[in-house]
Amino acid sequence: MAEREDGRDAFKALGDQAAPYLLSVLTRPQPFSRPKTAYAEFRSKLPLYLKRVLPDVSTEDTASLAADELLRAIRPSAKVLMPRLKPWLSNPKHSRHLQAVLLLGTVGDGASEAVPFLVQALQSTNQYRRRFAVQSLQNVGTEARAAVPALLGALYDAATVHRAIRALGNIGPEARDAVPHLERFLASTHRYVAAVALHKINPDGRGLRFLIEAAKDPSSRSDAAFWLGELGPAAAPALDIVLEALRAETGRNRVGGPAWITIADALHRISPTNRAVIPVLLEKLEDAEKLARLNIATGSVVRTAYGSLPLSAIAKSDRLSIASRLVWFDPAEPHALEVLVETLRSDPEPGMREFAAYALRQAGPGARAAMPALKAALNDKHEGVRRSAASALRKIEQPGDK
Repeated sequence: MAEREDGRDAFKALGDQAAPYLLSVLTRPQPFSRPKTAYAEFRSKLPLYLKRVLPDVSTEDTASLAADELLRAIRPSAKVLMPRLKPWLSNPKHSRHLQAVLLLGTVGDGASEAVPFLVQALQSTNQYRRRFAVQSLQNVGTEARAAVPALLGALYDAATVHRAIRALGNIGPEARDAVPHLERFLASTHRYVAAVALHKINPDGRGLRFLIEAAKDPSSRSDAAFWLGELGPAAAPALDIVLEALRAETGRNRVGGPAWITIADALHRISPTNRAVIPVLLEKLEDAEKLARLNIATGSVVRTAYGSLPLSAIAKSDRLSIASRLVWFDPAEPHALEVLVETLRSDPEPGMREFAAYALRQAGPGARAAMPALKAALNDKHEGVRRSAASALRKIEQPGDK
């Protein structure tokens, strides 16, 4: 994780200069690996106990996946990207046509040049072409204003409705013609994304009020908080309600994790420096410590979608999750640093140690107290831990540090 973010930062610094190389990686011919594909198919049909002892071999082209992620991060200008994509866009039968439609969503400055191609793709009888087009329009944002009429039609297409709602919201006030259409979705399964879109189009409308009311309801507060987080600082009027939802939420999600994680993440997006979150998270940390003690006394387990897990594993995961969120709001929070350093130094699972180093990287210079543990982790026997520790140190160290 940490190494990937380092790479993304480096490519973003290059900007347009990196686009030709990334595009060449994305569009190079891919060799078909029959043995890997056959093995993957064979392994997928085995019982779980056999899957666990046989190595997993990915058939995905990881270089292309990374190039796609980086291209979306740097968002090259239209003057760099469009000349390379137009030959593929002009011919719907071209083998690269669908890929080009999807890549239009990576265009940064001058993205309006891509919109006519995307509007045309929305009229296609090919549902994948329509889906890719609306996904790209969602990413284009305000420069997709000319696509509003086409997106209104996409609201009534099951293949495109969700992303069409998001695309209209990302266009903002110039998509005001969509308001009556979007209000109808407040009574549907798309109600939360519709509420977000309505608020982006008209901050004085119903959208934010709808989400705030949903955040008060125990049965919907986690979902509502997630979508309030999508609004970022624009959801500031909901802060007290979301904070109360964080305090009140004690349930677990289907994989055994705490349901309040979604709410904490939303609070960070709404108000990244809101210290009122810290005492609530410290209460959650104390609850996790109690859970660990309960396991020692009873040996209890928690049932999840992936089977039963001992309370000790749940408690350990909870402590790490809480600590990683605490350092968002206060990078020097001592209880959080204690958990992260302890995990980095002594947890037997490499994945846990690597995540602890990544969380310290996210904390940045405020986590200077963790530097000795990170330096020791440079000698960890697991390469992923060593790389994450090195990345964290680069983020934390200041000029003059040794």
